[in-house]
Amino acid sequence: MPKIAVISDVHANIEAFSAVLKEIDRLGIGEVYALGDMIGYGPNPVECVELARQRCRIQVEGNHEYSIRYPDAFVNNPVAEEAMAWTRAVLRERGLLEQATEFPHYHQEGACVYLHGSVQDVLADYVMETDADGYSAFDEIQEVIRLKFDSFRICFVGHNHRPFLATTEGFLHPHDENREFFLGEERLYASVGSVGQPRDGDARACFVEFDGETLRYHRVAYPCETTARKILEQGLPEILGRRLMMGR
Repeated sequence: MPKIAVISDVHANIEAFSAVLKEIDRLGIGEVYALGDMIGYGPNPVECVELARQRCRIQVEGNHEYSIRYPDAFVNNPVAEEAMAWTRAVLRERGLLEQATEFPHYHQEGACVYLHGSVQDVLADYVMETDADGYSAFDEIQEVIRLKFDSFRICFVGHNHRPFLATTEGFLHPHDENREFFLGEERLYASVGSVGQPRDGDARACFVEFDGETLRYHRVAYPCETTARKILEQGLPEILGRRLMMGR
């Protein structure tokens, strides 16, 4: 298959999105698949929506798109709710609310499925290495892969803002010295990380490159201080800018 780039969780961060697209172009990757949460949290929802329309061949819905369209659908934390309300007003004023939030819940091509959350809940469930009590989630993930990965082998997900592979043998974490994985016939979750709000302790934007056999993680530096300043200028919660600097 031709190489594709898989991105997720841009969160209205145009600086990160632009830097990632520039790197995708430099790598000669022709198509971009986006796994949701193009909006929410960040200061440039209109610009990101319009750029995604131009550059993303596939877009699926994330929980932020759904919550912005249906305000009472989920219970979100106060910071997220404030950012969603601001985003909703901006998009509605520009006449972009429906265009920015109406996407399919998943996309499947051959042995690969692309969605935001997990196969158990495509919008809201997290694929995570640990559960809410801090214990390993490996046994649960292994069981889900065994039982539910029937019409596909690889499930690309976002939502958790962390890059890793969850396989039937364990978790694999990319880093600068080891970011390429040959997938073979393995059944697995490929968590692609976040473009616009990484939460793995690395402030650089993250995306993956996939050619049907090999998956490569890429990290891209961008001027996160610019995005943080714009967040403050728009009156959004200060923590949303501060966390960009920390990658948390």
